[in-house]
Amino acid sequence: MRDDAKLSDGVVTLSPLDPADAARLPFLPPSPPGAPWRAHGPAQAFGIRAGRLVGAVRLRPAATRAGAPAPGGAPAATGPSALADHDADLSFVLEPEARGRGLATRAVLLACGHARAAGARRAVIVTTAGDATASAVALRAGFAHRGQISHADGTLLDWHVRPFDRP
Repeated sequence: MRDDAKLSDGVVTLSPLDPADAARLPFLPPSPPGAPWRAHGPAQAFGIRAGRLVGAVRLRPAATRAGAPAPGGAPAATGPSALADHDADLSFVLEPEARGRGLATRAVLLACGHARAAGARRAVIVTTAGDATASAVALRAGFAHRGQISHADGTLLDWHVRPFDRP
């Protein structure tokens, strides 16, 4: 996506974040604790706009770390929590006053379309277990809950996966 390109569904627009926008938003950490992947390129951060900047979505290509065990001891390249080449790691944040209007779901759908067009075969959203709000966004956007893994510190993570149809 070009730096000046925008994605829109008529209600929500995703556009690249500039440094001033990024400083205003409480962005998610680079990855949940113990997540068994590494980025295969820079993350693309987009502002979620619905009349004004209300949040952000981050999208990055991901792959498993060769030979590294996932939290809980499972090999990183297998199981419901493994990310592989051509997967897209997707995270999002929305300001509290903008919640409850479907904006996060719309932003996730736009980001999925962008990831698919860029060659991703599926998108993965990882949430802290029990985060009903984030899980609901993932489910409304067509993701399936694929399981939980336990981080070494005991933190449970939920994995949501959305395969992309291929022609």
